[in-house]
Amino acid sequence: MYNMAETEIIINSTPEVIWDYASDPANWTASNPEEHFGLTYNSENNRPATGVEFRQRESVAGIYADLRGRFLYVERPRIAVWAGTAVYRILGGLARIRIPEGGTAWVVSSGNGLKLSHDVFMDFPNSAWGTLLVWIFRNVFKGPDAVYAHTYKELVFFKEQLEKDRPLLRKTA
Repeated sequence: MYNMAETEIIINSTPEVIWDYASDPANWTASNPEEHFGLTYNSENNRPATGVEFRQRESVAGIYADLRGRFLYVERPRIAVWAGTAVYRILGGLARIRIPEGGTAWVVSSGNGLKLSHDVFMDFPNSAWGTLLVWIFRNVFKGPDAVYAHTYKELVFFKEQLEKDRPLLRKTA
């Protein structure tokens, strides 16, 4: 069973500037300080690239998660595709639930600037256990709304930081 959150925002910047800012682990962590507790890439320059593994500690829908994954495909500064497994700790860490997750972040031209999108998914088990987890996720934790809000908050932070005190970039004919 599948949960997906699709988020996007228009940013007045360049693809390279957006990429360099958003892929910096310090900036990613700062984009949602109440829910992000650290991001590291297992690469020499601590940045994403195809095949690079990463670890992100965060809270989603009020539940602590330790996400470990790998970038399946990266084309700087346009697209990054990732997949991993998040271990959610519930009941004070007494129970740990592993959920496969993934996402695609990309930058494309838009009429008003550049559109930064980050779509994320969670793939719950197709079983009675998975059905119960999905029900709890949706009805107790309001998970779909929480995942969307979590991801969209990151994009809003990047937009605000990149457009702060900068003149509006305009397309020339």
